[in-house]
Amino acid sequence: MPSLYTTIGPWTLQTFTLLLAIAILASAVIGLHRARLADGETRSLLRAAAAADVYLGALIGAVILARLGHVLLSWDYFGNNLGEAFHLELGGLNWHGAALGGVIGLKLAARLRRVNADSLLDTLMPGLPLIGLAGWWGCMAAACGYGQEVPTLADYPPLVAGESADIFGIVAPRYNTQLFGLLLSAGGLLLAGLLLWRGWLRRRRFWLVLVLLSAGMFVIGFYRGDAVATLIGLRLDQWFDLGLLALGLWRLVKGS
Repeated sequence: MPSLYTTIGPWTLQTFTLLLAIAILASAVIGLHRARLADGETRSLLRAAAAADVYLGALIGAVILARLGHVLLSWDYFGNNLGEAFHLELGGLNWHGAALGGVIGLKLAARLRRVNADSLLDTLMPGLPLIGLAGWWGCMAAACGYGQEVPTLADYPPLVAGESADIFGIVAPRYNTQLFGLLLSAGGLLLAGLLLWRGWLRRRRFWLVLVLLSAGMFVIGFYRGDAVATLIGLRLDQWFDLGLLALGLWRLVKGS
């Protein structure tokens, strides 16, 4: 299991934060590279400075809605500690808000810069599973997204359940939800690579990867043990999963 903190020279950083920052930076670099390799129409529209501005807009939108999503899912706490909702340094981001906010921020920034939003969204497609990998690996260090307790490990294969800690540091046999998330993200990254290699679904690739991740996260939600309010038998984050799944399917069928 990775350490909660990582030391680099004189700096000590939370592993979750460090991995997320690396994944975001890598996603932007990959996006800029893909933008330069885009078709003729895109090359005439996208300049490096414009693309960087649009990516910045996506990042701002992602952070705002990711924090808002976390606050909503943890309202039992933040309802009595509303002032902490604005302190990002305390941690807590929601992936649904990050994905939706990133799309909204990208669309708005692309409109301001007068560039093609769908083309740029296509270039950021590998960033979805890449950031997912970083997030789940960070959760292994920070004990977030942990699984429900199981009676005994003897009833489950090694990869399905194992000894792990919850947010309070209590170690118990649990479903390996963090491993499930890592495998889901790795599958999404493989799909992203295949789509780029084969040139399939241009300008709809982002939505296909989002559909895969949303469906996978919905299933993983049945095995998670971290406390979240429920509605009609489902965790609230699972309802968010279904919302993104519906959005992704709609955009995938509708096309650009």
